Formats: sequence, structure tokens, C-alpha cells
Amino acid sequence: MANVSAKNKPESSRTYLVSITRRCDSEGFTFNYIAYYNADTDKWHKCDGFEDDSIKEIITEQINAWQYFEPYLY
Repeated sequence: MANVSAKNKPESSRTYLVSITRRCDSEGFTFNYIAYYNADTDKWHKCDGFEDDSIKEIITEQINAWQYFEPYLY
């Protein structure tokens, strides 16, 4: 499931691959990031999958798009 606009929000709380634009001086820098979406609060959070408390602060930058993906572990 993916969105075409950041106005569409995921229905489930989990991690997603997101496209974020961060302002640097007068220009924008766009990058991909793994973020956690909390459906109860309608907020995106930074996350670190290598820590036990992986959900971090709220993302304040612009979320352009998101996509859920099945993690592949081997």
C-alpha cells in the first residue's frame, strides 16, 4: 500500500519508507527514511530499529510520500 500524496495517511501504526524534504538555507533537500507512523496521534516519528526504544521524536519536516514494505531478514 502506498500513497500518492502525503494527505493520505496510513491506517496502521508501523514503520514505513517515507520521502522527506528538509529545508537547508533557501533550498530543499529530499531523502528517503524509515519512519514510524502512529495512527492514534496522526504523527510521524523518527525511529531507530537498532534500539529497544526505537520510536523517537516527531518528524517536523515535510513528508512527501510513504510506502509500506515487508522487511526482508535473513
